[in-house]
Amino acid sequence: MKIFNAILLALFSTGIAHAASLEDDVNRYVQTFSGTQSVTAEVVESLEWMGIADPRVFDLIERRAIEAAEAGRYDRKTRNEVVLYIRALGFSGQSKYAATLQNFAPDLTYGRRAKNALEDMPYYQKWNPLISNRASFDAKYSDDVNRVLNMLRSNDFLLKRLGAQRVYAENKDAILLSTLEAEIRTSYMNMTNENDNGPIDAVAWMVKALGSAKQEQYRPLLQEVAVKAPNKKIRKYANAALDR
Repeated sequence: MKIFNAILLALFSTGIAHAASLEDDVNRYVQTFSGTQSVTAEVVESLEWMGIADPRVFDLIERRAIEAAEAGRYDRKTRNEVVLYIRALGFSGQSKYAATLQNFAPDLTYGRRAKNALEDMPYYQKWNPLISNRASFDAKYSDDVNRVLNMLRSNDFLLKRLGAQRVYAENKDAILLSTLEAEIRTSYMNMTNENDNGPIDAVAWMVKALGSAKQEQYRPLLQEVAVKAPNKKIRKYANAALDR
């Protein structure tokens, strides 16, 4: 089992997995979820930013969620797996899984995650084609970097936030940092206290992600944002990034 999980992690690790097409990505997940072995949390959670919506993958996850919930309600490990599967169904963006999530919604153990997944679903219906759009992929960069670039360059600030969170958590590739810099310069002065929280939070996360790289070349921009940004939250994040 340890060997199997190590192989899975190697296949799905940032920057390592390269696929010739979205179909290759789908096939890899189908192979993973078709087995009977437990799947690591990292692999399930990776669906949040893969841009995959194919029912061949999510039908398997739906089945795992239902079967595991029926078999192991009092087993903590199994409950944790069910929570992951429920959340992943939201990443599908596929309304066909709404009924299953609604069945979980009244449950004291799984209800909150099911409701969150239902809320995620319409966003991912829009986002998945944007994230996985290989027409915009640049062969110089890994698949993961290209997906994050698609997020950061989109017109949807909530999707930009997801891209910034990926940079903050795991991927500090130079092209992603320079893209963050450009996005911040373009948008931070337009964020006022009257803006919706979504765009403000997205710009704040972009600032946080850029600061997390701890690269001197970006300090002047962070200092500029800390002083000039019209929104208090964005200034706060810039100052926190400078203090890191």
